[in-house]
Parts: sequence; structure tokens; C-alpha cells
Amino acid sequence: MQKGGGEIGDTTLFGKYQLCRVLGRGRSGTVFLAKHKDLEEYRAIKQVPKTCVDYVQFRKEALILKSIRHPGIPIVYDLEEDEQYSYLIEEFLEGDSLYALVSCMGHFSRAMTVRYGIQICHLVRILHSARPNPILYLDLQPKNLLVCHDTVKLIDFDHSVHLKEAGQLTLRYGTAGCAAPEQYTGEILDERTDIYAIGAVLHYMLTGEYPGEKTVRFKNGSDRSLGRIIRTCLQKDKDRRYQSAEQVCEALSKVQRQILREGKKKKQGISGEDQISSLTIAVAGAGHGAGATHIAIGLTAHLRWSGISAVYEEKNGAGSVRQFASCVKAETDGCGICMVCGLPMLPSYGPAVSLERHPYQVVVQDWGVGWQTFMQEPADGYLLVCGAKPWEWEITRAAVQGLGVHPGLAVIYNHFCGQIYNRLPGPAGETPCFLIPYCSNPLVSTKKVRKVYDAVLRMWAVEPTGGILRRLSEKAESFAARIFRGKNGGL
Repeated sequence: MQKGGGEIGDTTLFGKYQLCRVLGRGRSGTVFLAKHKDLEEYRAIKQVPKTCVDYVQFRKEALILKSIRHPGIPIVYDLEEDEQYSYLIEEFLEGDSLYALVSCMGHFSRAMTVRYGIQICHLVRILHSARPNPILYLDLQPKNLLVCHDTVKLIDFDHSVHLKEAGQLTLRYGTAGCAAPEQYTGEILDERTDIYAIGAVLHYMLTGEYPGEKTVRFKNGSDRSLGRIIRTCLQKDKDRRYQSAEQVCEALSKVQRQILREGKKKKQGISGEDQISSLTIAVAGAGHGAGATHIAIGLTAHLRWSGISAVYEEKNGAGSVRQFASCVKAETDGCGICMVCGLPMLPSYGPAVSLERHPYQVVVQDWGVGWQTFMQEPADGYLLVCGAKPWEWEITRAAVQGLGVHPGLAVIYNHFCGQIYNRLPGPAGETPCFLIPYCSNPLVSTKKVRKVYDAVLRMWAVEPTGGILRRLSEKAESFAARIFRGKNGGL
């Protein structure tokens, strides 16, 4: 390994940690992914030059982490050093940072922002309530927050201090855009310094930007309520902020309930995680090129955008997920899932493979072109994806006729053209049919595409007692979703 964390090569540290790759670089050092050769487990190893920080300060970070036991905070396994570097051996937390997710998606929805925000408040509250010495984090920012299976985890504690030591700091650090005003002055730091950063992270998740002189303002309902929370956190005067992370959490929980009520008023079949115990949606295409994978990925991303825990599962045996994961260097976890551009994906595995049970509430299965068999497997909803071009109509008719009428089945025409929708072959009997416009990136849907997904999801609602679907009224339509009943070129 080259000095300064350059090329790794075939490097083993302390006779047992085989370095795999660089996970990240920061102000104080480099973080490597390593594999323990004997235990065959991954570790995160933070390497800090001794010229950058003395061992006493480095050891303080380890002691702070050692004093906390929480699933959202990494476990410290060991401290090591050589002539040039100090090393902190930690639990490897799998996931994408909020920064990476927002970079991919542009920004989060209200539901996602509130859901992750509540978890962030819980983590900060754990630190502030540590006994006998409360801990100030002092560098809460999107790059230090990982999302692992929809659970937010906090990393990089190199600037954290105990509250009683906060007034003795001679050097102050923070991330521009997230650091509270008092971190730039000689004013004493306390718990409210982290509250400011919570507001900055909420603002970043919701808008894709760090707060400036003027924070974002909203026009209606839960938008206004969330905006007030953000503005209160970001007050320059500490006394005008929320005084504890618990207060922020309570305010966000009220907004979460408000979002749920708004969803019920709009008669959305799926509007929040409290309504769902488990749900499986199977997607198949009428033929090659119909876009089953595109729709399955898009639907999974839309569910997550709506604040619902969802995973994409590859059932077609194409191996596309592994290729996708390889391109972005995504690792699989104990559940066999890899995070690709912020989307949890489960590749195809053979019947001999045994995996841990994953925590996701909704599973969207991609059966490729296997429409003849995809309804033989138990699922709560089935979606047949058809091409909308004239040269695809024959295979569309064959698929729709072959499936017939089935509870929970819907047909979706992908990449429809407004000039020919009157002539599209319609579904058999009372099967609902939807039109969806072209969207180049399934991970980031347009507003029109999201409305179609909402219309599809309105067909399915979860009963409170068991995840059993019931059909909603077919009157639940959007401007981009229509019901066809076999006329104007139908069957």
C-alpha cells in the first residue's frame, strides 16, 4: 500500500486484515474496507496519519464509540498503530450515504425526509442522553449518515466530544452548510448545536441543497409543517431552536401522521408503512422489450419515494442485478441484497442458497417475459407490462388473452403514444389497464409517471389484520391512467 492511502495492492494489516478497497477519504484520514482473514468478516479500518492527529485524540474517538451500544452506531473492535499511522478497526456498515442517495435522486419526498429524519433524531438523542457524560456529535451531515436496509446509521465520530469538554475546544470543525453559527465563534457549544445540523440535513434531504440565508418555504398541509420544523432547527439564536432532539422527533412524528391522513383523504391504497405488514407485487412483460424490468425498478423506486420500505427482486434469472452491482462496486449483504444507486436489489439465487430474512415490507418481483408462469407463484398483485407500439400488439393480445381475468391483475402499456391509444388492444373483461409515458431513468420518475404508479397502487389496499388485498373502486383514475374494456381495437 502506498503512503497516504493510494493503491492498495495485496496488503494485509497486522497479519489478519486483507484490504479490499477504499471506502472514503476525509479531512483526517482514509477509510478502507478490509476482510478479517480468520473470521471471514468485513471490517472498516480508519487510517489516520500521526502527523494529523495525536494518539490521545484518536483514542478519544474509540472510547466514545465504545461507550455506546446501538444498532445505528458502529462497534469498535480494536485500535492499532505503526510508525506512520493509527488505525481504528470498526464494524463495517453496509449502505449508501444520504449524500449519495440525494445525488442520485435529486431530493427526497416529504415521506422519505420525515421517515429518515425521525431516525436521525433517535440517534442524536442516544448521544445526548449518554450517561454519565452526554456526547455532542458536532459534524452531523449527509456524508456521515448511511442508509442500511432503510435504517439510518451514524459514522465518523472524529469530532465528537463529551458535553463537559465542549467549552474547552481550541479548534472547531464542521461541514459548511450544516455547522451551526456558534461553531464559527467562541460561543459555548451544547446539544442545540446538533439540533441546527438536524435542520440542515432535513433541508438537504427535502430540497437537494444546503440551507442558505433563506430556507425553503411551502404552501400547504404537511409541507408547511415540515418547513416550520426546519426553520425552527435553523434559528441562529440557540434559545429559539428546539431544545432537544426528542422535541424535533415529536414534531416530525406529527407530520408523519399528517401525511398519512392526507393520503387517506386522497384514497391512496398505499400511503404509509403503518398500513402494510407485507406485500408482494409480481411484474412480467408480454414480450422482449416491453419494459418489465424498467417498470419493476421504477415501481420499487416510487414506493421508496413514497416513504414505503420496498425491495426489487430479480426472478427472471437474467443476472442483470449482479452486472449492475458490479458496475457501481456494490457489495451484497447477509440478506443477499445489494444497494444499487440507493435501491435495494435482490439478485437471482439458486434453490440451494439460504439467505437471512430481509426487513423490507414490499417486494416487487421482476419475472421478465415469463408471463405464462408468473401468476403461478403466490403474490398480492400482478402487473402485465405490454408494449404500446403497433408491432407489439399481437404479442400483447396473446398475453392478455392467455392470462384472462384474475383478481389483482392489471395491464400497463409502457411508452404509450397519445396518437394511437384509442387503437391499443385492451384487456380481457374487467381487467384494469393503465398507460404510462416514457421515462428514461426508472430510478427518478417524472411527475406524470408517479401519477400512473399511484393509480396502479390504488387498486391494492392492505387490510389492517393481515396484508390481504382488496380491490378498490375502478373510479380511482388519474389523467394518465384509463380503463379499457375491449373496444376501439380491443380484444
